[in-house]
Amino acid sequence: MIKYLKEYRFYIILFLFILIPIIAIDTSTRAPRDYRFYDRIIVAGTAPIQTSISWLIDQITSGFQNYIYLWNTRKDNAILLEENRKLLNLIANLRETQQENLRLRKLLNFEEKFHIESIPARVIAKDVSTEFRAIRINRGERSGVQKNMAVVTNEGIVGRVLRTTPNTADVVTILDLLSAVDAIDERSRARGVVEGLTDETCQLRYVLRTDDIQIGDVLISGALGGIFPKGVPIGLVSKVNRKPFGISQEVEVRPSVDFSKLEEVLVVTNASSEFITAANPGSSATSTAPLSPQKPAQTTTQTLKGATSQ
Repeated sequence: MIKYLKEYRFYIILFLFILIPIIAIDTSTRAPRDYRFYDRIIVAGTAPIQTSISWLIDQITSGFQNYIYLWNTRKDNAILLEENRKLLNLIANLRETQQENLRLRKLLNFEEKFHIESIPARVIAKDVSTEFRAIRINRGERSGVQKNMAVVTNEGIVGRVLRTTPNTADVVTILDLLSAVDAIDERSRARGVVEGLTDETCQLRYVLRTDDIQIGDVLISGALGGIFPKGVPIGLVSKVNRKPFGISQEVEVRPSVDFSKLEEVLVVTNASSEFITAANPGSSATSTAPLSPQKPAQTTTQTLKGATSQ
């Protein structure tokens, strides 16, 4: 048999080359339901091969989609995570800038309200000792800050400058035991001296037992001493202990300034400035010295912006 195949292989190959086109043409001209017996044999023989090839192609395609193409997905995911991180940082910076602008605006309003000349500064350090309650600011002698200048915020009095360097200054706060601020009860006009007591409270000393001091009264700075502008809030009376004997009474004061959240301050350069408008509309405080002219708002805004330059 093999001998005859080898001998007539040329004629067999020629016959196949002629037969295959004839079968293809005949198949293309008829509907699938008109398969002949040899068509059914061919389809039955090639169907498993087609199924295997189709399954193999599906597996390869699935592998590319689930593994090979996943590398691009991971790269895209890494890029999106980085962009998300940058956007979150940007949002955080914008929120911090907004909060800083609000604080500076309040300082600007305070400066215009009291008609004072001041140097804006930022708190850069706090004393952690229990015996010395002070802060450090980023303005010093080169900016015009001098010893014993008053330091305030829009909330009230912070303290006074204790010592200076060319670029920084240490401020002793009203919480310090050595601090002393002339104070006036805004309601009764009783006078005393506010001194430091604890990390959160002060005390009003040298108040007569007969003076009308009540819990909730607002204490403002007086003009004695020539350091603090008159009428700046100091704090609220939180406790009154009036003994049945003696000549004085014990008064605790909660400062109006939240020292745990203090960030920006104003260093008052003209200590002779007097109180212009009462901290509360009902205050009867008056000024006894000529008022200094009010500075334009634009100049004040530019000055406040300098607080963040160092």
